Amino acid sequence: MIFEARDELVKAIKEAAHSLWKIDVKPELTIPDNLQFGDLSSNLPFQLARELRRPPKEIASEIAGRIELPAAFSTVRPEGAGFLNFYYSDVFLREVLAQVAAEPRILGRIGSHKGKYQIEYVSANPTGPLNVVSARAAAVGSSLVNILRFAGYDVRSEYYLNDAGNQIKELTVSFILRVLELKGFSIEFGMDGYRGDYLADEAVFFTDTEPEKTGQLFKLLSDNLGGTITSEWVTGFFTITGNEEKKRLFSALREWIVDRMIAGIRETLEAFGTNIDEYYRETRLRAGKKVDETLELLRKKGGTIIQDGAEWFDTSKVDPNEQAFVLVKSDGEWTYGAVDIAYHRDKIARGFDHIYDIWGPDHHGHIGRMKAAMKTLGFCGVFDVLTLQQVNLLEGGEKVKMSKRSGNIVTLAELLADVGADVARFFFTARRMEAHLDFDLDLARKETDENPVFYIQYAHARICGILEHARISGRDVRSAGKRDFAMLVHPEEMALARKIAQLPYVLSKCALEMSAHYLCFYLLELAQTFHPFYAKHRIVGPDEELTTARLALCHSIKQTLSLGLDMLGISSPENM
Repeated sequence: MIFEARDELVKAIKEAAHSLWKIDVKPELTIPDNLQFGDLSSNLPFQLARELRRPPKEIASEIAGRIELPAAFSTVRPEGAGFLNFYYSDVFLREVLAQVAAEPRILGRIGSHKGKYQIEYVSANPTGPLNVVSARAAAVGSSLVNILRFAGYDVRSEYYLNDAGNQIKELTVSFILRVLELKGFSIEFGMDGYRGDYLADEAVFFTDTEPEKTGQLFKLLSDNLGGTITSEWVTGFFTITGNEEKKRLFSALREWIVDRMIAGIRETLEAFGTNIDEYYRETRLRAGKKVDETLELLRKKGGTIIQDGAEWFDTSKVDPNEQAFVLVKSDGEWTYGAVDIAYHRDKIARGFDHIYDIWGPDHHGHIGRMKAAMKTLGFCGVFDVLTLQQVNLLEGGEKVKMSKRSGNIVTLAELLADVGADVARFFFTARRMEAHLDFDLDLARKETDENPVFYIQYAHARICGILEHARISGRDVRSAGKRDFAMLVHPEEMALARKIAQLPYVLSKCALEMSAHYLCFYLLELAQTFHPFYAKHRIVGPDEELTTARLALCHSIKQTLSLGLDMLGISSPENM
């Protein structure tokens, strides 16, 4: 409905320009930041100024005088230095309200989109609890998936689990040290060891629930323990001698602790309102032939060189600005880059046409390499990276540096216990992902209208209270139509209708720019538009027709708020 009106307006602008100057134009329409400048705006006069050699303001006036407005619009005004601002008709706005009252999801649909999309996010190594940077990726990524899916995209979400390699070996060694510490031994972590208290907790759980494996561990170690046990000693004991019994036990311990870490990650994400469609393990990729096949394909395409006994990816043919990087080390072991290229090739093999990864700034140097590799493999324009900047937690105006539990990170679980999932998700999503985020814990803890989440939710809860009162008195406004809305004539009422009509454009902007923060601001603005209406106008009064109309308006606002909050993974409370 909304986009049909837009398309008709674009056609009318084209016809007006052609009748005036015999030229073909491609007008773009945007939503003005302020409703006083119309519902849709075009800067076409500025684009034509050079070609026509006339001031934009004159061009805007001529188009406004010639255009035949579609039925959805009542007015066009040439305003400012040369903008064309278009205003919906009240009749059209009442039609929008009727549609939202009946089925808001129809209003927000952008349309069908070709191809299958995949967004990979979080993908933190399963070596410990998720931190606040991963939390931001979870909030932003899942909100974006929800918006795209609602808007008509075929999209899936994925978490890549790096459950292989040196970091997993270090995790296992650190876990063994914690088990030994629990039994009274003095331990010492190496430079790459994981020192978090979470592993001490896992050691307790392991010894309580896995007596057989615990017994095997101490039986194997009993003749060798003494003094301070170091990471280096544990690593050497289990991996250097080649003893098969030691290898099997180390493998079993590694599998146990990795599974525990992954289970914790999944549980925390689900508590955060983040449901991942696919958890893809690196071990699954390594177990097959996909890495070898990818390397062989790169070789056939002339994308590798041998240097210093290692095999390198040669970027010079596709991107001279990128440096070559190692794919296979001199000892024959694959690098992270080689496995990652194979992983992204596998995504395409699984049928995805558009691949987006959300990465932190520490991966910035890897972006160009991956794009060069995908281009070499023949996948141009398929893969892109959305960069998510760092998070600073602020308390009392100062950065929060330490966690009581983990010693070096603030975990997502701790943040949820402190401020709750709804507040955390909104705060993480409400800022453009390319910008650094200062997360104000003091503001997040406030249950007042200073907190934007509570402000929006309070508007929803207040409307629910109004509608419940109406229901008890026998009024049902869920099927309100255009006739019911005809009583709405005041500026505050029509401002709400105009704000609701913006939703499809907001969702379209989120999808086109792959950023969910626009929806956060939209919901806040809608709540801000509702409160003055509520303060000025009596909703349930002696005039039955006006009461029905205003109740139906409230129902449409509630539907829109609930819909938007749901896409952000935030609850819509009926009581506060």
